[in-house]
Parts: sequence; structure tokens; C-alpha cells
Amino acid sequence: KFKFLNLEHAEDISLKDLHGEIKSLLDAVEILREVSLIHSDTPVVVIDEFDRMESESERALFADLLKHLGDKRISIKFIFTGVATTIDALLGAHQSAIRQLETIELPKLSWDARWEIVTDAADAFGLEVEKDILVRIAAVSDGYPYYVHLITEKLMWHIFWLDEVQSKVTKEHYHSAIKEAIHSISAELKRPYEIAISQRSGDYEEVLWSTADSEWLHRYIKDMYSSYEYIIAKFPDKETMGSTKYGTRIRNLKNESCGAILVPDPKKKGMYSYREKMLRGYVRMQAEAHGVELIGEQVEAKTVQHVTARASSGYQQSSVPSGIYFGRERKNEVVEDEI
Repeated sequence: KFKFLNLEHAEDISLKDLHGEIKSLLDAVEILREVSLIHSDTPVVVIDEFDRMESESERALFADLLKHLGDKRISIKFIFTGVATTIDALLGAHQSAIRQLETIELPKLSWDARWEIVTDAADAFGLEVEKDILVRIAAVSDGYPYYVHLITEKLMWHIFWLDEVQSKVTKEHYHSAIKEAIHSISAELKRPYEIAISQRSGDYEEVLWSTADSEWLHRYIKDMYSSYEYIIAKFPDKETMGSTKYGTRIRNLKNESCGAILVPDPKKKGMYSYREKMLRGYVRMQAEAHGVELIGEQVEAKTVQHVTARASSGYQQSSVPSGIYFGRERKNEVVEDEI
């Protein structure tokens, strides 16, 4: 006998009705049991962007739900996708629930995989792409296929609409494609950036660029300040802010009023990372559109060797190409009040 999914009245059941009926964790377990019996042989529930659920207590409820489903041997599979460094950070420290999950790490695209997307499209149209452009697209994309495909698409269309037939992709074509790609980014993704640079002080944009000037996801303020000095030196008409003021700007980027872009490391003082990891690629695109090339020099790239991203997962990623480095000479000064 079914408590929630009465097949005789299936046409009268709506999601709104079910939402009102589920009043406890046990109710949720029961309705999933009923789903497992009538849906299919192997029902699967996919919960995408789970990391965007900010409430730790809400995430903990999902961990409890998984535990109860396992205890009652209910045949239904869950797939959680999200950005996190560990499964604990995604679902909380409910070990009995975590033991029921298989963790699959999806690393960023390797450098040669990023290039391959561009060269495959270019080859289809008989176009040659300079190596330094391949390097820049790979660097700016931050390893996200979305950015590589978007920039490549804009690049192909830009060349298609030119009056003269082209046989080679140039830097001018590339920079036009970057600007067109920026305009195509979803409003939701670019919103934190727009909030930050709209601050009355008018000096947040270069600070933001400096936070994206590394392949490392977590960075100390002193390292970001070194990047800032490199960036601001490209604008002789702009005054370089001191390290103390810069540190204040970085801490402000934690706040909703400045886009809530960064989050501090709970254990390492002065270390920050992006709240929305994908935003970093957009920040790099903006810097590139303003003539600032982030994450090191671009030199002739050589053959890429593959290394294992993680032995347990078996995924492969490329090593950093020869000639691309992420550690410019950084001053060892400490930014005051790093918190």
C-alpha cells in the first residue's frame, strides 16, 4: 500500500501536493521507497550544483536522508554534482552517509585538451592558429570547457564575417573574440564582478584581476598583491595602492556588498579562494580584454606530457606546458592584518 503515490489517483497528484505532504525525513524516505518500486528498474536522482546550497544544516539533512535510504536498503541511486575540495565539504561530515558514496573527481580540462577544442574547429575551416593564441585561450579558460567553446565559437564567427577570406587566426581576431565572448556570458555569472567594480572607490577591477593571476585555487594576500603590482604597472596613469589598502579591498570582496567573490580559508590566515570557481575564468577574460595577460609569460609551448591527476580516480591531466609558468618573482613582504 502506498502512502503518497496512489496510482489510482496518479493524474491528480502534483509536485505541489507532494511538497505539502512531506513533513519529515521519514516521509521523504517513504516517498522515495515508493518511487523506487514504480519508477523503473534502476531509478536515479540527479542533484546538480549541490555546492550552491549554502545552508550547512540543509546539506546535513541530505546526508541523513542517504543514511536512512541505505539502512532501509531502498534501491534508488543519487548523483550529487558540485564544486568542493572534499566530499565532507560538499555533504558535511556524516561519515555513515559518505561511506555509501563513490567520489568521482572531475579535473579541469588538460592544456592539450583545451588546445584540441580550438584546433579541431580551426582545422574544419582550414584555419591556422598561432601557438601563443592557443596558450592564451587555454590560460584564460581556466580549464572550463564552457569558456574554451565560447571563445572558439566567437573566434570562428568573427573570422566568418570578415570581408576578406582568412587563412590564419591573428591576435586581433582573438581579442575581438574575447570581447564578444564577455558580452555573451550569462548575467548570473558576471553579476558578482559587476557589483565589485561598481564600488564608489573605482579601484576594485585591478584588484579582482590580481586574484585570478595563478593556477592555484587558494592564494595568500601577499601573492595576490605581487600580481596586483604587475598589473597596475601596465597602467602608468593609475596610482598603486599600498599593501594595507589592498588587503582591505581583498577582505571587502568577502562581503555581499562587493559581490561575495572570495572566501577565506578557515585554517590558513591570509589565504583566500573563489566562492564560485567558474567566475575566475570570467575575471581572466576581462583582464585579457583590457590588455592584461594573467598567469605568467607566454613563450613557445612544447610537447605536453600526461600525468595522473589522482591515482584513485585514474583521470589524466596535462602537466603545465614548457614555457608557461605561474610563479612570477613575488616579494616576500607580508600584507598587514592578513585575515
